[in-house]
Amino acid sequence: MKQTVFPSLMVVALLLLSTALWAESFPKVLFEDDFSGTGLKKEWGSWKSETIVRDGVMVGITPKDADHPSVNTIKLPPLSDMEVDVAFKFAGSNRFSVMFRDLDYKGSHAGHICHVAVTDKSVTLFDGKTGIFANEYYDKRKTPGGLSDAEKQAIEKTKSTQKVSLDPEQWHNLVIRIEGDVIKAWIDGELVGTLQSPGIAHPTKSNMNITTVDREVHYDNFFIRTP
Repeated sequence: MKQTVFPSLMVVALLLLSTALWAESFPKVLFEDDFSGTGLKKEWGSWKSETIVRDGVMVGITPKDADHPSVNTIKLPPLSDMEVDVAFKFAGSNRFSVMFRDLDYKGSHAGHICHVAVTDKSVTLFDGKTGIFANEYYDKRKTPGGLSDAEKQAIEKTKSTQKVSLDPEQWHNLVIRIEGDVIKAWIDGELVGTLQSPGIAHPTKSNMNITTVDREVHYDNFFIRTP
């Protein structure tokens, strides 16, 4: 991280917090990036994105004329359990998601399995495989009749929302852990969401993406860890 972007005391505090909380779990680092180069590492893919590296951080940017939020992806070996750890700061946009997909899975839109959506006011955990992105629901939402009340209730059971209050002027730390059929999220060391749902246990997640809504969210000190 660069001191001009992220004050050094905050860097130390978040790194110590992350180390203290996660040192005994998921110790293997599969991928990491401190965005110290002049551009994104070759491992990053981009779709409908103007995301750049600026002053030592990744700046998530959706093009003004895009019909989809910016997507920045990392390919994974087929995995069931993993952690994503990232520092973030809202810098114009107040919304982003960390999403997990299986690009070979055809039972949900674009292979969506599960994800965590973060705003300055809420954190929502989703089982997309059996919920919002499942083909039977995703496609029907576009039809004139839409979803039935029973289907809407079924989808509600595959997500969990908790209110938060995040200072958009400050950096924060997000940790997401997937273990079996449970996904959990922590922000700044505080557990802010837990969801147990069958789709989360999908054994061959092969893609992680950060989806930035609008312009801009800043990201730094990114890690993917495995057990």
